[in-house]
Amino acid sequence: IDGADEVDPQKNLIKGGGAAHTQEKIVDSLAEQFIVVVDGGKLVDKLGSTFLLPVEVIPKAVVPVMRKLEQLGGKPELRMGVKKAGPVVTDQGNLVIDVKFDSIDDPATLEKTINNIPGVLENGLFVGVTDVVLVGEIIDNKPVVREL
Repeated sequence: IDGADEVDPQKNLIKGGGAAHTQEKIVDSLAEQFIVVVDGGKLVDKLGSTFLLPVEVIPKAVVPVMRKLEQLGGKPELRMGVKKAGPVVTDQGNLVIDVKFDSIDDPATLEKTINNIPGVLENGLFVGVTDVVLVGEIIDNKPVVREL
């Protein structure tokens, strides 16, 4: 059971707000059943609508990876730490590039394309791995949980 930053109608996700998407993707792939729990504000028609796509990159590859992401139509920016000097460093010792895409029309292809850029460890697109999405909402002042 895990959360997500965005969920589309096909149960594809963007995860990685906490910069742990690589480890989460490993765990999620090993689970017999992957259940995602979100509030209604995380539901989007298209991924990338409200949340940037995180891409974990080895430090020496940041500049060339950012160039490739721009060629794919993205607007990449190195994630900087809050209340600390310097960039966010993942548990694997890598850096995170957050990318704004105007539209992610084909999440499966984009996931594979980004992961094939030399220097990229993993990105925050989780495509075709979610079994169940539970959405918590307040309706008529009462908590309701529904399945997407």
